[in-house]
Amino acid sequence: MSRIRSASRMTSIDEVDTQIQELQRKRKELQAQRAERLGRLAMSTGLGDLNLSDEAIKAAFSEVAARFRPSAITPELAATTTPAELFAESRSGHSSPLEHSENDRR
Repeated sequence: MSRIRSASRMTSIDEVDTQIQELQRKRKELQAQRAERLGRLAMSTGLGDLNLSDEAIKAAFSEVAARFRPSAITPELAATTTPAELFAESRSGHSSPLEHSENDRR
């Protein structure tokens, strides 16, 4: 009886491992597609012709991403505030770090 359970458990683990490998392959494929898309867009705007450092390009991309991000949580705010703090302040009646970050930008 224990052999049967053990065999079925191994099959289950093998199936999960196969699913994980397939998901990792799909993830890698999606990342490559997105990178190619962004590269094509950057080249079509002339960004590839500019002599900019990687840091300058990353900063510009971060600014663009912030304009389209659905929330006011910036990378800087996320780096300095824990998710628990964001949640706690949003549940309380006090001003949140999000409001502070908006005011600081003005």
